[in-house]
Amino acid sequence: MRLRRPRWKDPRLLVGILLVVLSVLLGALLASRASATTTVLVARDEVVVGDEIGPDAFTTAEVRLGDQSARYASSPGDIPEGSTALQSVHSGELLPVSAIGQGGGGDLRPVVIPVDSAVADSVSPGRPVELWRTAADEQDSDALAEKLVDGATVRRVFEGSTLGMRSMSVEVLVPADDLPEVLEALGSGDRMDVIGVPGDQQAGS
Repeated sequence: MRLRRPRWKDPRLLVGILLVVLSVLLGALLASRASATTTVLVARDEVVVGDEIGPDAFTTAEVRLGDQSARYASSPGDIPEGSTALQSVHSGELLPVSAIGQGGGGDLRPVVIPVDSAVADSVSPGRPVELWRTAADEQDSDALAEKLVDGATVRRVFEGSTLGMRSMSVEVLVPADDLPEVLEALGSGDRMDVIGVPGDQQAGS
């Protein structure tokens, strides 16, 4: 049998060429989407829940977010005047749209708690912490620690010195419902510990 040359009008040849062209176009489209970047707002410093926020607190960066780009603020215009942070955003993190609101932190109260001369690295502005209480009665060697607050947030960490002695205190935001117990513990002279929650990173990342 003699083989015939394929003709351009052969349907099988045309279908093959069409499939090759479609494959090339699809591959180029996927590569373009994978390399596309989106402009987003990035926190310059720590933003703590309840803080007033404005465009000056953020810079911009080009990042690859894909289908997640709608979750993050992309321009200063995404922050209305008078906005407050509904959740903490750490320095260098993207600003989630869900963190922008009005009157955030209204159910939180700031309390300054004296602590030992050193705290864990996890006790830093914007980080979630637990507040623990230990009775001050030195004669009771079996005194057990009691957790007072499960969901406080660090606002500031203060370091100073008095008569050559180093001192430290931590300002935390405490839910209003837990405030009476915290104030009672501070007034009684009981020991208060501020314990960081490792791995519990907020900020909508």
